[in-house]
Amino acid sequence: MHPGNISSAAGRIHEAMDELQAAWLSANDHWRDGSSESILENRLKPMEHEVRTALPAISHLLQVLQQAKRELEE
Repeated sequence: MHPGNISSAAGRIHEAMDELQAAWLSANDHWRDGSSESILENRLKPMEHEVRTALPAISHLLQVLQQAKRELEE
């Protein structure tokens, strides 16, 4: 996989998470019950944690791959 593909994929993941959070905030203005709380606690919060944990790891992987590519080109 080309490093640029990894970078653009990470950007899309970040944007998608931001869009999901915005949509949730909008929905939450009108929908507050046990089901919405369950979705928030059991789906959205864990997903946000996973994404926020994964993005720095993806960034680090990208740096390692770029360094390896430079070393191979020497």
